[in-house]
Amino acid sequence: MNKTLLLFKTMVKMHFSMVGKDEKFKFNVFIISIALIPIGIMWMFLLNTIISSLYLVLEPTGHESIIIATGLVLTGILLLFTSIPSILSSFYFAEDIEDYLAMPFHPYQLVIGKSLAPLLTIYGLSAVIIVPILFFYGLASGGGILFALNGFLTFIFFPLIPFILSSLMVMVLMRYANISKNKDRTKLVAGMFSLFLIVGFNVIIRLNQDTEQLSQGFATWVEQQDQLLWNFTKFLPNVYAATNALEVEVWWHSILFLILFLLITVIAMALFIVFGQRFYYQGVLGIAGGGKGKKVANIETRTSSRSILWSYTIKELKTIIRTPAFFMNCVINSLFAPFFIFIMMFIDENIGAMADTLQSIAPKSILLAMFLFSLFVLGTNATATSSISREGTNWFTNLYMPIQPKTILYGKLLAAWIVEFVSIVLLLILFGFVINVPIIVLLLWLILVIGGSWISNLIGVYIDIYNPKLNWNDEQQVFKSRFAPLLSLLILFFGFGTLVLSLWFLPFVTNVWITFLILSIVIGASIYFTQRKLIQTVHNQFMYIMEK
Repeated sequence: MNKTLLLFKTMVKMHFSMVGKDEKFKFNVFIISIALIPIGIMWMFLLNTIISSLYLVLEPTGHESIIIATGLVLTGILLLFTSIPSILSSFYFAEDIEDYLAMPFHPYQLVIGKSLAPLLTIYGLSAVIIVPILFFYGLASGGGILFALNGFLTFIFFPLIPFILSSLMVMVLMRYANISKNKDRTKLVAGMFSLFLIVGFNVIIRLNQDTEQLSQGFATWVEQQDQLLWNFTKFLPNVYAATNALEVEVWWHSILFLILFLLITVIAMALFIVFGQRFYYQGVLGIAGGGKGKKVANIETRTSSRSILWSYTIKELKTIIRTPAFFMNCVINSLFAPFFIFIMMFIDENIGAMADTLQSIAPKSILLAMFLFSLFVLGTNATATSSISREGTNWFTNLYMPIQPKTILYGKLLAAWIVEFVSIVLLLILFGFVINVPIIVLLLWLILVIGGSWISNLIGVYIDIYNPKLNWNDEQQVFKSRFAPLLSLLILFFGFGTLVLSLWFLPFVTNVWITFLILSIVIGASIYFTQRKLIQTVHNQFMYIMEK
């Protein structure tokens, strides 16, 4: 037990270590925290409205506890699936796993220690969902000290069950599946599964948005009073126990269910330790094994003469595509917004009316709105803001290759631009074939957004050069707790947002061609000065990036 606590404490210190973190990093964390406050206030207001309304409806029927049960079930399902990529990355695919294997620890001790990163993600989501639900439910029901105590224990122990279930599935899969030659594919499939689960959930809600039908179905469901709560939560016993524990009208009844809830959690933790001891080492050793049946190709048939710039660009693209963490954060996440909007509008029955309304809007306003929205989508892409950081400790190899720093810079910029071009194509389909934007406006937008994409990448690479994150053990750390993507988006959105608003209200800018001309001049000038400054920065900072 002492070794387990020592290992966990060591991993906690390494994860939260501020060694090498300058004051700029701390300031960035502070700014991000401040920026999240308005979003948190809006989320709290929304939850308070929903819970208060539901409580007024359900309290006369005696089924107000369904609010807690629903929140816990949805949270449990969300945690169950979203934790799988983090568990895979931390348990099996972290760079430091081989270092721990040589130490005198049991498999279950390593599993407990490696649970830190996934648990941080899970408790973060739980704090955003479970805590507000319990807080506003307590206000509505007038819960006292016993409710507060049970709610606190629920928040502490409830996320462990979804985490343990996900861990057990992953450990069994990694033990018996042929993962050794499909390591990257496994992480990619897990991440995309979580993403498509979220999209699918929203699509189902969208398809079933008839409020009268939903209200009637919900009323009929509530009228089924016999074993209602059990029928709702029987596939997650800890939800049933936790919900009854939070019903504090009869204190001893609440205490008994609290004990049952804690007992279920303890049993799950025991299973987690047993499975970790039984399956973890075999799964890790299976990854270390080499793949079989690989063909040896003739290198002469696979080489061709190409420019250094294009070769470096292809190298960057292959790194992004073949590394699941990079592919998910640089490609898939950037496609989420246009893909999600495309799905929502495709299944919207009023899309024809929207297209007709668009015909009555001035082309200038359409162009400005499309351009500003596109900048927001492109600004959220993390390819440019991670261009230097993706190299990690291998950055020093660029110092020895016979390639000019400017060529490396343009290779990274071109790779980021190609990745963003996929989002541009999706937006083009959305605007041109779904919303039916006029063809002239669509062509002008396409020219502007291509230039906007390049300036977006210039800003992102410039920020990453001055504050790269090279000392990472897991590819996910390149994108976690970083201020660079948000800073790039704010610079891009504030600068061009101010310009768009000015052009929108200026009385003498009434023609779409004048609007296009002004935007083109500003984008061209921005590209010239930013690119010139970036090249100077690369020549000055190229040798010193490793020291950051």
